[in-house]
Amino acid sequence: MNLFLAIAGAYIIGSIDFAVIVARTRGVDIRDVGSGNPGTSNVLRTMGKGPAAMVLIGDTLKGVIGAAVGMV
Repeated sequence: MNLFLAIAGAYIIGSIDFAVIVARTRGVDIRDVGSGNPGTSNVLRTMGKGPAAMVLIGDTLKGVIGAAVGMV
């Protein structure tokens, strides 16, 4: 049962899209601007360095936390 919860937790954490969250806090739907790809480089091109840094940090932490939860 713990393995199932760890896998489910890692999946849920990995599904968080920080580009969409950061862009929405600034009133932008990132999927409708630039390349349409909700990622760090599109946020950088359309919104600037500050929001892109927040997306990069969020995505990095998401990967680290998801891997750590999956290893439990």
